[in-house]
Amino acid sequence: MEQFQDLLLKRSLPLSEQVVEAYYRYPRHLFVPEYTMQEAYEDAPLLLYKNGNFVSTISQPSFVMRILDMLQLAPGHKVFELGAGSGWNAALISYIVGSGGKVITSEIIPAVADRARGILDQMRITNVKVFTGDGFEGYEPEAPFDRVIFTAGSFEIPQKLFAQLKEDGLMIFVQKQEKKSDMLQLIKKTQGQMQILNSIPCSFVTVNRSAGSHLQDGTL
Repeated sequence: MEQFQDLLLKRSLPLSEQVVEAYYRYPRHLFVPEYTMQEAYEDAPLLLYKNGNFVSTISQPSFVMRILDMLQLAPGHKVFELGAGSGWNAALISYIVGSGGKVITSEIIPAVADRARGILDQMRITNVKVFTGDGFEGYEPEAPFDRVIFTAGSFEIPQKLFAQLKEDGLMIFVQKQEKKSDMLQLIKKTQGQMQILNSIPCSFVTVNRSAGSHLQDGTL
């Protein structure tokens, strides 16, 4: 395991010490038990779930860690994540924000939410709350948030979720574009307005806003 972890980390550097520590504390392979150790540490996304338009993946690990660095997370932060997926990203964030911080992560696909919840529970991570629902609406009971992170892309600007971000807070948003690459944007809330600090080409699955009546017993 360690040789695979070390090789992947070397390809991902430079990274902050806190992100490196989180990476070793919560190894990626524990969140994708259906894959081999070698597959878990390839620097590539892996499919978790697919049924029609509903797709869930665990993202390319070097990119995941780079994004966490961009967020400038700190102990005590409260973070909202749209798209729980495997739960790995939430686990990494939970380590960095520590026992005084909290992660609220949404997942629109019940089967995927249950999967993430189960793995996080097995790992006894207590500062992450997974809820099944439309993350685009945010989560008013826990707002405001120090940080917001999207793990799926959208053509629509998340105004309601942005309103739940604290002043001077940071948001990672994935902007979908017609016939162009997606753009991962680092956004700062400045006097209530969006200020784009950085923008990077990327590729993410598309946000699903509602599973509607197609959901039955956690399947689509």
